[in-house]
Amino acid sequence: MSINNPKIQQPYRKKNRLLKFVKENGTGYLLCAPLLAAIFIFVMYPMFQMILYSFQATNGISGRFNGITNYRWIFNDRLFRNSIFNTGRMAFFAIILNTSVCFIIASLINNLVRGKSIFKSLYFLPNVVSAVAVAMLFNFLFYASPAGIVNGFLGWFGISPIGWLVSPSLAPFSMVIMGLWRSMGYDTILFLAGLQSIPREIYEAADVDGAGGFRKWFSITIPSMRPVFVFIIMMLTISQMRRFEDIYMVGGVGGNPGGALSTVVLYVYRTAMISRDVGLGSAAAVVLFIIILALTLFNNRVLNRKGE
Repeated sequence: MSINNPKIQQPYRKKNRLLKFVKENGTGYLLCAPLLAAIFIFVMYPMFQMILYSFQATNGISGRFNGITNYRWIFNDRLFRNSIFNTGRMAFFAIILNTSVCFIIASLINNLVRGKSIFKSLYFLPNVVSAVAVAMLFNFLFYASPAGIVNGFLGWFGISPIGWLVSPSLAPFSMVIMGLWRSMGYDTILFLAGLQSIPREIYEAADVDGAGGFRKWFSITIPSMRPVFVFIIMMLTISQMRRFEDIYMVGGVGGNPGGALSTVVLYVYRTAMISRDVGLGSAAAVVLFIIILALTLFNNRVLNRKGE
């Protein structure tokens, strides 16, 4: 049989293409291998293990398969439903407040002639403080008695002390303000970077047409910032749904006062780590993952559609 036969040459061609691919890209894949191994070991494997545990009655060491019993249990559990409500409520108000406040601050800083770097540094400083330290600080600021700084200040105007962190109706909104203070710098810097990337020629053309400051802000600045808005809203959604450290420091394991600060992550921690029901905690974690994924896809689809 002739060696020019295409059936004989095909394996050699495939082998040559494979060797060429390895020669051209082998170094890159080799350098990425440690990172990929770390992602698999510390991210992918625990995630698959969590999904497996969610279908078991287990303490993390030994267990047995029980189907969807864990999922039935958590959806019938009033504490879990309350945790979803609390998490969604705080996330909703945090996204609205953070996005609007940080965008306004970034717009004001962007219009400054001098001192932009100073204001950027001042606003970004809270972002480098740990969530535990921020929670301790706000516990002191929002202390319910007149000894608290905020209540002491309000007392000068004859206002009685307010239970910022001990009232079930006020505690979630106090946590929203706490989260705003800590993340304001990061979101403001992102908005500021987006504002500075808008071509000045567009504003100059608007000036020629006689557009005022507010008209340029609403007709040019906000539409041009759509990609930044999409990114920040998505990141805020993920971070707020996963919020734990400061909530735990303020409300404890029970999410006090009165369970108003009981979030889904706190429910997972209380169920899996304290009650040692790893199967039930894993089911709650899987539900939280699905909620975050659905909200992220929804936000991306809706915001991009509005932009179009």
